[in-house]
Amino acid sequence: MLHNLPFNELSPLYLVQVALTLWMLVDAHRRGVDFYWYWIILIFQPLGAWAYFFVFKLKDFRIDHSGLTGLFHRPPSLEELRHRADRAGTLASRLELAERLAEAREYAEALPHLEAVLAREGEHCQALFLLAASHRGLDHPEQAVSPLQKLIARHPGWRDYRAWHTLIEVRREIGDLDGALTTCRDLVRVAPSLEHKCLLAEHLLLTGERVEAAKVVEQGLEDYQYLTGLSRRRDQRWVGKAKQLLRQLT
Repeated sequence: MLHNLPFNELSPLYLVQVALTLWMLVDAHRRGVDFYWYWIILIFQPLGAWAYFFVFKLKDFRIDHSGLTGLFHRPPSLEELRHRADRAGTLASRLELAERLAEAREYAEALPHLEAVLAREGEHCQALFLLAASHRGLDHPEQAVSPLQKLIARHPGWRDYRAWHTLIEVRREIGDLDGALTTCRDLVRVAPSLEHKCLLAEHLLLTGERVEAAKVVEQGLEDYQYLTGLSRRRDQRWVGKAKQLLRQLT
């Protein structure tokens, strides 16, 4: 029986499970998933954390589904997803269909499903992002601004600040350089990483603010010298970019 095993045989597995659970909880927060996933991860131990891993996190590793992952999960076809959404009409079925349609760049078909999801759950992070992506894909980037702003207000750190980066790109696409610069400034205030400071410096350079751009990069590199742990490892890959920008600005 499991409870009869010595503690030193149980502890490695226990620690691995605790680490996985914490990892999945942090990922769920960053990803902005539905709240019930937190309960699944915490209550249905040890399977809940693993279920979340296979449903969401595994996709981040971009493993070929024809390999090992295909043994566990074979994605349904678009026709099957359309059938599910038509018959069930649930939020989950419509969102799943909209996600696949967006991946296939069938943005016009995705829009009504996303609007239906948001009519029932107006602050759903993934639906808001897909709505913005669909408007952008249909050559209406100006209509992507509002859902991205709403997503940022709901969950500023969603998917490692992906909505912020997309909003900056959208503002540039519609020729709103001042708006893009303002968004960069706000992002640096929310998350002052070296990556975001480089992004701000690039947009300052675009608007002719070379002196401020150089100051931002210099401060970013100075702050990096005193970082430790995860923060330092996170910013390390942006040091080269920052130094390149600084040479360009001075």
